[in-house]
Amino acid sequence: MPAHDGVSRPLQFAGARLAVPSFPRHTQPMSLTYYRRITEGCAPFVIARGAIVDDLELSPLGLSIDHVYDPQLVAHGPFMQLVQHLDLMAYGPRALSMPSWVFYDCAVVPGAVFGFGRMASDLEPWVRSSMQVPDDYDGLVPMSLFTAIPMAHRKAQLVYSLCSINQVAPGAAPEGLWRLTLAAGTAALGIEVMVATAQWRSAQLGLYANLGPLKVMTAWTPAHDIPETTTFYVFCDDDARQRLLRGDLVSQDAVGRYLDADDRAALQTLQAEIEAGLEAWVMGPAEIRGSETRIPIHEHVEPGSPPPRAADHFVRRFQG
Repeated sequence: MPAHDGVSRPLQFAGARLAVPSFPRHTQPMSLTYYRRITEGCAPFVIARGAIVDDLELSPLGLSIDHVYDPQLVAHGPFMQLVQHLDLMAYGPRALSMPSWVFYDCAVVPGAVFGFGRMASDLEPWVRSSMQVPDDYDGLVPMSLFTAIPMAHRKAQLVYSLCSINQVAPGAAPEGLWRLTLAAGTAALGIEVMVATAQWRSAQLGLYANLGPLKVMTAWTPAHDIPETTTFYVFCDDDARQRLLRGDLVSQDAVGRYLDADDRAALQTLQAEIEAGLEAWVMGPAEIRGSETRIPIHEHVEPGSPPPRAADHFVRRFQG
């Protein structure tokens, strides 16, 4: 668990109690030297109802958010349509794109969106075409999205979407956009405990794991359209965001086994073990060997055991 200064309080997740660190409300400015192509060429934005904006951090990591969009204002409709198109590009191939009413009802009414964009006039013609930017549109065009919504107990937020145009149109935006969007997004939305889902083969899983150990809640999820989906949570603070921005790698000492992401039987076995009381954490990005995707797993057989400390198991190394 990331180091923190503050007290801990209990949080309930499906019958399991854990300690939730108390974090400072405002995040600290961070060195974004290696991300200057993003900070100089892209502008951060948020999408949130007026009642929610005041609860957001509008200077995450030292950035300044000057573009604020309200999903309930007609004037902001063209930008919202571009957001929908970026989501369709990123999630459509997996049949996971969101209808407009779902995005409105389930994402931007209860939650908020953070992202980076570029002005339409600064885009290459092929990027404008990819994003289907109207000829008469001269505003900001979204290049990345991070959406999160509060959970029922209000002590955690659920990641609704995380995507970058580079996933489907490489080179349309600077490298590192995905990583900086996640780091700044968790800060802007004030996320202390983040719950998320990801397919085991998804590169997103490794990105999330750079924040710290991911406590696995489900390893096999029949309730999802793609059962090879894991549900997990991770603590977020400035130390976690620093690890993410540096791309710290996990030490081999923390790995108890490697999980084959394409072995459905292995995923179902891990799910059965978790339901029987095993506690498991994803400790870092997958290792790719030929056609095998191997996920590093740390496990403990005693329910209620503390999670592995990120500071003990991560090797500082900048990789993206």
